[in-house]
Amino acid sequence: MNKQNILILLKIIGFLLIFTGCKSNIKNELLEVDHVLIWVKDPALPKSKIKDLGFTAVPDSLSQIHKGQGTTGRYFNFLNTYLELIYVNDSTEFQNNIKSNPSLDFEERANNSSNEFSPFGIGLKMKEYAPNSIPFKTIEYHQDWMGEGNSIYAASDSKKHKSTPSIFVVYPKIAFDEFKNLEDLSKIPEEYSIWREFFKHKNGVQKITKLVYTLKEHSSAKDFINEIDKIEMIDFKTGDTYLLEIYFDNHKQNKTFDLRPELPLKIYM
Repeated sequence: MNKQNILILLKIIGFLLIFTGCKSNIKNELLEVDHVLIWVKDPALPKSKIKDLGFTAVPDSLSQIHKGQGTTGRYFNFLNTYLELIYVNDSTEFQNNIKSNPSLDFEERANNSSNEFSPFGIGLKMKEYAPNSIPFKTIEYHQDWMGEGNSIYAASDSKKHKSTPSIFVVYPKIAFDEFKNLEDLSKIPEEYSIWREFFKHKNGVQKITKLVYTLKEHSSAKDFINEIDKIEMIDFKTGDTYLLEIYFDNHKQNKTFDLRPELPLKIYM
């Protein structure tokens, strides 16, 4: 086999690895999952469906409002990350933000039910914060809620490739603090001790251990997907509809719940 044929074969193998859900052995040592988000029109029913499975939600009154962005979320905290149901809560503010940031994908993700964009997003954090080292092209984004001098770095490919999750890198101040176990929650200062309760779930789950995203086949995104696929805990596969499968604690309870059609989510406890 000549050199050209070998190169072609290697490209084919790489493509198959990405789109058959096989994880690359090459690890990304710079990035890790900070949080997981799903765009929804109205969070009430999806939130209720998740709570019915024994999950504890952060009270609405304590939920982050993204001032200047026109969005807020409903949140579920775990020891190593959190799930956010993000939605538009101020349409005027949201439209103004879109006009100010036309290169970002807020509008497309928020309207995913009618435009075939993926409803998912993945917030990443850097083990050693160095935005210039992010291994994909980014757009620096700032809004009022972040405070002066802080920015999120959004993947520029997120708007171009509608099948992929929206990818962005958070700055250290808002990066999620991880906890080894429930006892480790004692690190939360006493004045914020109420927050310890939001990590405790009646169903017994503690950590997210795997995220599997079903993409609608989109071969032009393979290089971008390949880069994200190197990040610990993230896997991709292809299918007819968008779906996120979240595994908790390595599926040790051997329980599975499908939250469709209210939410494109399967949960493995």
